[in-house]
Amino acid sequence: MSSRPTWARWVTRISLVLAGIALVITIRNTGLEALGHYFKMIGYWWIAVVILEITITTLDALAIRSFCSPEQAQLSFGSAILSQLAGRSVNAVTPGGNLGEAVKVAVLTEHVSQSRAVSTILLYNVVSFTVELAVVAIAAPIMALLMDMPTTLRYVTFATGVACFAFAIGLYLLVRRGMLASVVNLVARLRIIKAERQARWLDKIRPVDDKMRLVDGARNRDRLIGIAAVTASRLTSMTLSMLILHAIGHAITLEFVAAYTVGGFVIYMASTLVPMGLGISESGNYWMFGALAKGVAEKGRAEAQGVALVIARRCTLVLYAGIGLFLVTASATVQRAREKAKAARTAPPEAAPELATVTNVSQS
Repeated sequence: MSSRPTWARWVTRISLVLAGIALVITIRNTGLEALGHYFKMIGYWWIAVVILEITITTLDALAIRSFCSPEQAQLSFGSAILSQLAGRSVNAVTPGGNLGEAVKVAVLTEHVSQSRAVSTILLYNVVSFTVELAVVAIAAPIMALLMDMPTTLRYVTFATGVACFAFAIGLYLLVRRGMLASVVNLVARLRIIKAERQARWLDKIRPVDDKMRLVDGARNRDRLIGIAAVTASRLTSMTLSMLILHAIGHAITLEFVAAYTVGGFVIYMASTLVPMGLGISESGNYWMFGALAKGVAEKGRAEAQGVALVIARRCTLVLYAGIGLFLVTASATVQRAREKAKAARTAPPEAAPELATVTNVSQS
């Protein structure tokens, strides 16, 4: 069995150091007094924050159970929630947000077949990412039309929207064609793996591709319910951010929401490099909100509000991490799932290529 590559450990360590420096600088520039002021302003809105977070988790669990079709009868809604909670809590404290996906798969294999569990979490992550790309594809042209920006930047923003739309369509077509088989065939054509290993991998992953493509018994109705649940979850998450900003006095306009959606997606992708996006999310929002501010007088207040938003959302991540710690120590199912996930990460690639793939797909 192989351990994690040395270069990967060093990348994680360096990322954490840089993220810590960025966090300290951002907090210093913002000021603890300003952050405390905005946290007090949230007040009773924290109740709505908790309710929306529970709604997001419920919708994600509904999507996972729906994507298990036609085996969802074997997976109770409580087990689907357990899978999502355990996976998200592990993702919150691990760089890249990968180990939690393997934990989700391992929890599901307590109730359904391994190929069904892998296809379910892969499909959940692919649909989630596709929905996020679609939202950015809609927001980018709105941002370009409503915001005052240089002509070159306006063209770049339009191009970003088109690229996100094309990528979203490409992901859909890739799933229809057989996503895992396409990746393996590409790797083989690049001569990264030999023909013998290619044949072994294809035999193992074809059942997963078939389940993702509705070839292996899944119902269209369940698939649509899952897609609708993921979409509702992502829109609820955006609503939660807007609610916090409204509570701390930030003006919510269509122009701002569009710009926040596009910029926030870039910050989110960069923040997956370190656990909880520590430092990257705060500094990213600090600069983004400052850039979106209208006038020098508003700049400082907007920067502080952006950082306050990240810290407020991070409170829920800490809560998830706490729940995950409890689950790890109290739930035999999650303990077995963690052991399976660790085994999948250290096993040779040819032993379980489908599990190796799912750990490379990131979700919240």
